[in-house]
Amino acid sequence: MKKLTLIAGLLVSQLSFANAILLDNKVIELGNLSDTETNMVIDKAISFTRNAETPKKVTIKYALNSLKKECIEYAVKVTELPAIKKTVCETSNGGSFLCEEKEFSGLYEAKTECVSEGLARYTSEQSLELNFSKAVKLAPGATETVGVSLLQKDMMSDKVESVGRMEESHSLYKVKKSPFGNKISFKAL
Repeated sequence: MKKLTLIAGLLVSQLSFANAILLDNKVIELGNLSDTETNMVIDKAISFTRNAETPKKVTIKYALNSLKKECIEYAVKVTELPAIKKTVCETSNGGSFLCEEKEFSGLYEAKTECVSEGLARYTSEQSLELNFSKAVKLAPGATETVGVSLLQKDMMSDKVESVGRMEESHSLYKVKKSPFGNKISFKAL
């Protein structure tokens, strides 16, 4: 029974790593990670496969949705400016002034004004750099699986917390997130 449980556990772990994204370019595009139907925060764990051809630095690009409070409905407000009457004078021969009363017709001024405030959805582009410059050099055919968790705490923010981890490797690693920018480094011990 123990052997059966061990084999089932190994099979499940192999299946979870089978869906890992291969890190074969300097830039990997994941697209929009947000669920556009439910507009929920991002809480994703993504696995990546590293091999001998993986660049030393790989940039993961993705997009996410967030909400911002702003005007969501507008209306045009028209205001009538009244007619203006003025007495206008012009100089004539001999130094006298000829004055007459003139009327300038009224105008209409149109302004677009906010009628209702609410939430609007925006999409922002994000990136995360995975640094393998201090990782073990892999032999041809050898692979390692690394994981990244992305968590957006609030839909009112486009900030994402990222955490890296080594999921499957024959070496020991120290995984560190940089305090400067969105970078995760994998250093072999």
